[in-house]
Amino acid sequence: MTIQYFRLVLKIPIPLIIVALLLVSCSNSSSTKLTVTVDYLGDASLELEKIPLHYKYSEKSVLSGIQSGNSFTFELPNSLNSGEIGSGSTNGPVQWYHIRIQDQFFPLAIPTEDSGQGKPIMVKIQRAEFPRGLNITGEDDQPLQTYKKFLRYQEQIAPIDQAISQEERLFTQGEVERMLDLSQQKVELSEELLANGIYEPWMYRVQGEHLVREIRAIEFLQRFKGLTNADKRRDSLLANAQEDGLFELNHLVAQRAGVRDYTHFYSRTFTLYDSVIQQYGELMEYDIKRLAYPALDRRRLEILDYIQDDQARAYAELFLVAERLGEVALNIAEASYQWYLTTYSDRYPAYTDFIKGFYQAIKAVSPGNPAIPFRLFDRDGTAYELSDFAGKYVLLDFWAGWCQPCLDEFEDMRRIYERFDRDDFEILAISTEVDSAIWIQDIDRFQNPWIQVYGGDGFEQVTFKKYRGGGIPFYILLNPEGKIERYNDIRPTFNLEEVLEERIDSN
Repeated sequence: MTIQYFRLVLKIPIPLIIVALLLVSCSNSSSTKLTVTVDYLGDASLELEKIPLHYKYSEKSVLSGIQSGNSFTFELPNSLNSGEIGSGSTNGPVQWYHIRIQDQFFPLAIPTEDSGQGKPIMVKIQRAEFPRGLNITGEDDQPLQTYKKFLRYQEQIAPIDQAISQEERLFTQGEVERMLDLSQQKVELSEELLANGIYEPWMYRVQGEHLVREIRAIEFLQRFKGLTNADKRRDSLLANAQEDGLFELNHLVAQRAGVRDYTHFYSRTFTLYDSVIQQYGELMEYDIKRLAYPALDRRRLEILDYIQDDQARAYAELFLVAERLGEVALNIAEASYQWYLTTYSDRYPAYTDFIKGFYQAIKAVSPGNPAIPFRLFDRDGTAYELSDFAGKYVLLDFWAGWCQPCLDEFEDMRRIYERFDRDDFEILAISTEVDSAIWIQDIDRFQNPWIQVYGGDGFEQVTFKKYRGGGIPFYILLNPEGKIERYNDIRPTFNLEEVLEERIDSN
């Protein structure tokens, strides 16, 4: 592999999907019958969503079921289609699903290989307790024992998770020992209760989370405690992770992000970050990566050397190429894209087919292309469309009130907004908040003067998906001709004002 082909810029990651797994007795028969009953739905809907190849960039796949009142019946295939990833357990391949009601979901896994007879599964949901407190039974109406075991794990892990959350501030200030102790406790509990069963991928995920925390700890110790042997500690850490199997395919699939999180925090542990800050001052993490990505990615890609299995490496590199396509200009990402197709098309066509489709989708929203039409509404019900902004530059700002990096941009956004005339420049803030009531509260809380519209559905929002958003904050600058001027490389705290000066003031 040529390292230069895989320079990568990462963004705020959307939060990692929690994957819990449920034992189901499946067979060589064609399908398993799943019946889901909920006591109350109201205006909400229930969906069964197949978990896709890529956690962020794959299209959502929702399975159709037969609905009778508040009861839904699905026929789930007992074998994987060509190209699907089923993985994660010593018990064999599984197909992952989400039972979803609005923004809440319960993760479900169906084994695809079993010598036994396929049996129906019944899931009873009390809406007020969802996604916890499900009653899951087999054909004999008896609770599935492995589900009870997982529930016990959830109950025991809850206070540890709470303590981990409380330690985060001290952790990021270099007080790392308490966090690492708690994280290790979580690993040990997962190994005790989840190993060698259908829930084993959850254990892999916990192990991966712990590795990320250990990598982050090196950064914080180096920054705040004067750690001098960081390179040696990194090498030892990754060597131990390799020996423990954390770079094998089933582990990477359970993470649902390849090596994204490993490489993300790995690159942060080098003094390259500090050198960029010294040169440019305090910047958003996204800008640090963009300014220093050649050097950062050369270090980041060193982790790939710990992946020995060919398919595991292809899977990990898929995520690196996809992130690159989604985060940097296509003329920069093109080399890694072509390299990936050449290298893996014959062996892993499902991976390369996904990359091809994603490349075409990104190409359609690259600078110079017509902006994708939209119709979104403000809190008063006033509709806004692309045509309303003809003749002016408009910044599309995809944001949410829970996204601190989004909020960090507001001060510069207000200053820039006031500087330029409304005949020349406008901001359209498109909320990715799931709950419209929370969105309205955020509008009142921040009192930003630009247009605020709402699309609903979080990251599944239609406009966000059409523009291939992967995380927030996410910015697109449209020009007066209604074309995309800058895509995902524009930011109020860094370069927006400069770009507008060049285009508006020069005219």
